[in-house]
Amino acid sequence: MNFRLPLPLRRPAIWFAASLLLGGSVFYLALDARMASKTRQLAALTAADTAARDLRRTPERLARDHAQVATYDQLSDKGFIGEEDRIDWLGSLAHLRDALQLQQVSWHLTPRVASDLSSGLYRSGMALDITPIDARRLRLFLEQLRALAHGHFTPRECTLQPDNSGKQGAANCTLDWWTWNGQ
Repeated sequence: MNFRLPLPLRRPAIWFAASLLLGGSVFYLALDARMASKTRQLAALTAADTAARDLRRTPERLARDHAQVATYDQLSDKGFIGEEDRIDWLGSLAHLRDALQLQQVSWHLTPRVASDLSSGLYRSGMALDITPIDARRLRLFLEQLRALAHGHFTPRECTLQPDNSGKQGAANCTLDWWTWNGQ
């Protein structure tokens, strides 16, 4: 069966089909434009929410950054950040020898080596022999060295050996001087 429209209905049917096709295309384009607009609106709302959240966090970030800068400055001023100040360490030892009236303060520094504890952390060992000294003066020596020297150290080991009288003796200490040079 072959169905054909009568001749007088062919032209209106073609116009009707063309109108449906054109109307459907316009409707599809309108929906596509609306979806693109909604997508842009959602992206703008998300960006605005992110900006508002960042703005609310700004005082907290500024306070944290200020605290970090203060901490960094303190560590830098104390000699923990950057290169070692070995000359200052040795000058501090000489000053303490005179101030505490010690007969001898001898030292040996090892080369600086990278620490396994953290990337950028370095350690230099210092062996000290101090005479005459007792427990109170040794504690005072270490406290004053910490306050005076441009650097940060931790005692790894300290041995106090009394002399024959048991009052004064010699101390053998090993200190680790720490620096951080993280870029």
